[in-house]
Amino acid sequence: MKEWNNEGKVFLVTGASSGIGRSCVEQLIRSGANVVGIDAKESDLKDPLYSHYEVSVTDDEEIARVVSDIENKFGRIDGLVNAAGIWGNSKPFYEIETSDWEKILSVNLTGTYIVSKYVSKVMIPKKQGKIVNISCLRAGIFRNNMTDYAASKGGIVALTSAMALDLAPFHIQVNSVAPGFTYTGMTKKSFDNEEVRKQSEALIPEGRLGQPEDISNVVMFLLSDLADYMTGTNVYADGGYHIQK
Repeated sequence: MKEWNNEGKVFLVTGASSGIGRSCVEQLIRSGANVVGIDAKESDLKDPLYSHYEVSVTDDEEIARVVSDIENKFGRIDGLVNAAGIWGNSKPFYEIETSDWEKILSVNLTGTYIVSKYVSKVMIPKKQGKIVNISCLRAGIFRNNMTDYAASKGGIVALTSAMALDLAPFHIQVNSVAPGFTYTGMTKKSFDNEEVRKQSEALIPEGRLGQPEDISNVVMFLLSDLADYMTGTNVYADGGYHIQK
């Protein structure tokens, strides 16, 4: 019988200092796991089960060093959550500077690839592991002025499926979670506007914005043994937003 028990397991979470990444870290710690966080910002989280690296997911050499440190300390990595991401430029695609476009793709998509590459090399010899990437409903449901962000998150969905095929022979499952309208530090400025919040909530069948824990709950399931037969799947956690479009 499959279990949901993380005691003694080791997980790496990117984007760990805030929002969905922070919620994943906190849930994993509560489940008894050893957790390593990566973020471009420092973390104020203090717990004996937690260690933090202030590094960008786009820094190939530093990510390789961090993963090596984890392997040397624990001898394993059981799961990876790729939650690091930044918001787009909120402009029509024809007004976005190429350098700004590349920044969004670099953090949101290439960063996921870089971290997954090094973590996979630790998982493969063990022939087990879970990788969960954070995509977005905007990977398939679009609105104006979101080409850079939508492209990066659509890339996450495609990357997830392709990674799942490459890693299936090693019994490593790769899935993604697509949050809907979720209240985080990145969206706070927008959703603190009462009119914007009410308009958004009116579009959601559940009638409310998502909270980070609504997303991390799904991530926790995908990291668990209960999800051993799921791979290459993009799971919507959006209060039903996508089913009415």
